Amino acid sequence: MPAGNITEAEQFDDEFIPADAQPVCFKCLKPCHPLQYYCDGCDSNDVINPLASYMPLVRIPFRCGFCGDMWRKVLYDKEASIIFRTLCLFMTIAFAPILIIVGLPLFLIEKIENPDVQRTVEKVFYIFLVLLLIIYFALCCLLF
Repeated sequence: MPAGNITEAEQFDDEFIPADAQPVCFKCLKPCHPLQYYCDGCDSNDVINPLASYMPLVRIPFRCGFCGDMWRKVLYDKEASIIFRTLCLFMTIAFAPILIIVGLPLFLIEKIENPDVQRTVEKVFYIFLVLLLIIYFALCCLLF
């Protein structure tokens, strides 16, 4: 197909993809389960399952993960300019309340080694987070 010719569409050939193919992590290239949302082998915030970025509570690492990336650029990226570092530092400070309220507890929950305890603590945290949001919106409605 010549470049720029958008009227003709090539047929995509799925025959070369094996039936037992598994998705891989973009960062460490570890094969993952197709229903897994994030890689459990590295600290990647890239989603494996494309639906994870649309799920409200599952997308928190996807949405807040950029703050950690920016903080690493401020501290460790030797090639970044001072303007870029300043911008990243400002953005990290601006989003710090989200990281403290949501990100830090989720980070600590991930460190729990027992999966049953981890799931229980995670559910309690999500219930607490929903209650916090309900109280916040109720107070906003009362004040305004």
